Amino acid sequence: VAQDGKTITVVLRENIRWHDGANLTADDVLFTVHLLQDPNAASPLRGSFRGVTVERVDERTVKFTIDRPLAVFLSALTVGILPEHLWIDTPPTHLPLAELNLRPIGAGPYRFVGLTKDKRGSIRSYTLERYTGSHRSLPFLARITFRFYPESDQLWQALNGREIDGIGTLLSIPEDAIQRRDIVRYPIRLPSATAVFLNQKRNDALRDAAVRRALSRAVDRRALIANVLHGAGEAIGGPPIPGFASVADPPEPDAFDLESAAALLDTAKWSRLSQQTLLATRTSAELRKLEEEKKKAGKPASQRTATDEERQAIEQRVQTEVGQDCAGCAELPYHRMQNGVALTIAITAPDVPELVAMAEHIRDQWRAIGVRARVETVSLERVRGEIIPNRSYDTLLFSQILGPDPDPFPFWHSSQVRHPGLNLSYFSSRTIDKILEEARTTLDREERGKKYAAFQKLLAEEHPAVFLTTPTLTYAITNAVRGVHFGQLTAPTDRLNTIADWYTETERVWKNSK
Repeated sequence: VAQDGKTITVVLRENIRWHDGANLTADDVLFTVHLLQDPNAASPLRGSFRGVTVERVDERTVKFTIDRPLAVFLSALTVGILPEHLWIDTPPTHLPLAELNLRPIGAGPYRFVGLTKDKRGSIRSYTLERYTGSHRSLPFLARITFRFYPESDQLWQALNGREIDGIGTLLSIPEDAIQRRDIVRYPIRLPSATAVFLNQKRNDALRDAAVRRALSRAVDRRALIANVLHGAGEAIGGPPIPGFASVADPPEPDAFDLESAAALLDTAKWSRLSQQTLLATRTSAELRKLEEEKKKAGKPASQRTATDEERQAIEQRVQTEVGQDCAGCAELPYHRMQNGVALTIAITAPDVPELVAMAEHIRDQWRAIGVRARVETVSLERVRGEIIPNRSYDTLLFSQILGPDPDPFPFWHSSQVRHPGLNLSYFSSRTIDKILEEARTTLDREERGKKYAAFQKLLAEEHPAVFLTTPTLTYAITNAVRGVHFGQLTAPTDRLNTIADWYTETERVWKNSK
């Protein structure tokens, strides 16, 4: 790294080969970076490489030039490299559809061998084997099979039945789920935040900070962690920023207080209406609407009043509309109304059982203060491919995992509100923008920590999301596998970073599952 921090020269290791035998060179690095910078590729990492010039010095050397020092740039260089000779003919817009995503050619210690699918086309197993052409020491385990299960009960059953030797899952593992005595549990803490992101552009009610604060206070995080997550998590009041502990730790979460939450909605002029009053108000409005329609149709005044049949039909329709806001949900104690409009919020959640249970927990507590809350479950594939890119949700229950550098810029800067940015709340603050811009350009770690502390304070005042937990994951594996150790993890897959060091006393196929 040059003294001014604007030039970074990277030298590749010697004798790196792709799994098909081709050499990994500086050309592959240039190809990957140019692809990340291509807007048609829609990469969420594009912002990290905006304004970056990359050039080939020789076959193993690449030079990056940036217009100003960036504390986060070295972390951005941990991105995976693509083999140019295999991807060159794939248009950037077709990258997600390429067969190479399922049958990859990499350069790591293990190479892809094969996969199996079920009748619906879902992948059920993935097999890798030791790559003998690796530029590093060969791994001890010769072959690894990953198996995938659609339901958690099937996963626990496979482990207890010794069909698999370990599990890696984003779900919390109940204490009684694992019956085998040879299983060792490894707790893993990731720099991530699970939150309900409040889309202020999609739902006008969420533009009011008082409403956002009320929603946060109405959530019992302790009960959620204990009853839904089986204790696997820690309540948070903001995004974690690892590496800046104590200086920029997230604030304490809002205390659970339904009475205070309800009072905030009162202050925001969301009136409490009983079911009976709401039905009468809606019915009267529909009757007046009918009279206006008859007047426009030219009927005399004596024929504009609703008939008994018309009145009965309107009452039944209003009763149905009011009563069907959320099938199977607890009845609202009262309805929150403002200018004739009910306070209605949909919680979009991926159809992962644990996330759905969390969403239902939150829904019930929001309904306790008169919010017409409901849960909409969507496949994880659709959440990633459609819901998030289009920001088509009122609120979204989702987890954000920070990368190798804890920079919150991609998640909270206003430039990231549109796809492929990751500002899921459509949140905008010029003050926070300025702080985040300054934080990522300073190389002074102490100064950077102060910027993040200011960011945390301002974000907590704005409540753009209802922060819930930072999860504690558990990786469970048989004690027959030795040499298992973990460093600092920034993503769930990082647990496999040291897999080349794992071994068994006698060589055998090791099977893992997610």
